[in-house]
Amino acid sequence: MSLSDYRFAIENLRENGIDILGTKSATENDLKQIETRLGVTLPVSYKKMLSEYGALEFDTIEIYGWLSQGIDAKFVTNVVHATERERADGRISDTMIPFLTTGYGPFYVVDCAEMNVDGEAPVYEVSAGGYRNGKDKLADSFGEFLRNEVRRTLEARAQGGPEFDDDDEGSPPSREFISEYWKDRAKDFE
Repeated sequence: MSLSDYRFAIENLRENGIDILGTKSATENDLKQIETRLGVTLPVSYKKMLSEYGALEFDTIEIYGWLSQGIDAKFVTNVVHATERERADGRISDTMIPFLTTGYGPFYVVDCAEMNVDGEAPVYEVSAGGYRNGKDKLADSFGEFLRNEVRRTLEARAQGGPEFDDDDEGSPPSREFISEYWKDRAKDFE
């Protein structure tokens, strides 16, 4: 089910003309390195994203993943670096994998300790203070989470929200826009 959610999300982005950016696709060997280094089995839909895009970016969403610099890349968007950093800070458990920040404090993780028979793990929003201070389940899988994010993006565009447009001559959004966007998105999690 979740792999179909993932595919549906990607197809929706393409059908609606939203640019999908990636880095370097992770090979089967790269995926094994990530799982070995982090001591978890990654969820099926997240591994599919890694193997197709490496890291995934569309609109204002930037999902951590595999980078061309490899497993030791010291960038927050490298899922290995992000996971090791968050674990060292005690913000996530040894079975959680962070893949996206909210922009206003909390961040999103898949908890590989809760893997189901389909090879999927639930997605949680974790408090900025760490999982011990609170976590809210948002989806049963990464694929479902991605499908929901794509839906929100498409709804915002349909309502004429100030998302990225081709008419903006490639300029990035202002800090004020980003701040207002994430404040508005915070309401989604109340």
